[in-house]
Amino acid sequence: MWKKIGIGLLLLLAIIAGGIWYLLSNLDSLVKTAIETYGSAATQTSVTVGRVKLSLTSGSGTVSGLGIGNPQGFTSPQALGVGAIAVQLDTSSLTGNGPIVVKTINIAQPRINYEITGGVSLTGVSTSSNLQIIQKNVQTYAGGQASAPPGGPPARKEIITNLYVTGGQVTLIAATILHGKKVTVPLPPLHLTNIGRASGGATPAQIASQVISAIIGQAAQTGATALTQQIKATAGGALPGSTMPSNVSGTLKGILGP
Repeated sequence: MWKKIGIGLLLLLAIIAGGIWYLLSNLDSLVKTAIETYGSAATQTSVTVGRVKLSLTSGSGTVSGLGIGNPQGFTSPQALGVGAIAVQLDTSSLTGNGPIVVKTINIAQPRINYEITGGVSLTGVSTSSNLQIIQKNVQTYAGGQASAPPGGPPARKEIITNLYVTGGQVTLIAATILHGKKVTVPLPPLHLTNIGRASGGATPAQIASQVISAIIGQAAQTGATALTQQIKATAGGALPGSTMPSNVSGTLKGILGP
């Protein structure tokens, strides 16, 4: 009797050990799948990751080759691409049921394609952009999604202490307004702090909403300024004094803004 119980316990321990080994040995691929699943559900576009490399002992990791696709109706293959993202976790927060604390996230050299459809005239502006659509999708998802993607298990909440975006650039793509010309401008550095801390942690969807909205907002502000300058330069003598009517400039910033 006791021998059978002992054998049963050994088998149970072996199964648990095997499960832990599987989790640790496949952690990178599990995180990669989670990013692609959550990201695609939130943005309603194709989100892909090249590689994830994490260390539970040091809490450090990298996400390479992150890409956010464009909504339907836009020509560029991606709305945003990032070569590498460096992450540093607070390893003491990994155990238990509380929020996972991410000390720092460094997003280096993001490349944003800011694609605008529509046109501008002396009477006004009629535009829509890929970034606007993605931002609205993410906000809608974060507002209606509790803590897990469709069919997935509940996810633990997170807190991000510091998030940095550096060395980015925004490429304006506006076939009608810029007559096929593309304009690339630098993206000002961005620093976000204590994301999710006030509420005791945020869901992955809420984190994505805040981070993407901040990056898109920065890109929109930068892009709107650059686009206004380009329209003035392109219009040349067509506009009195080479200036843009206030209703056009104001409408551009209002539509292209976050």
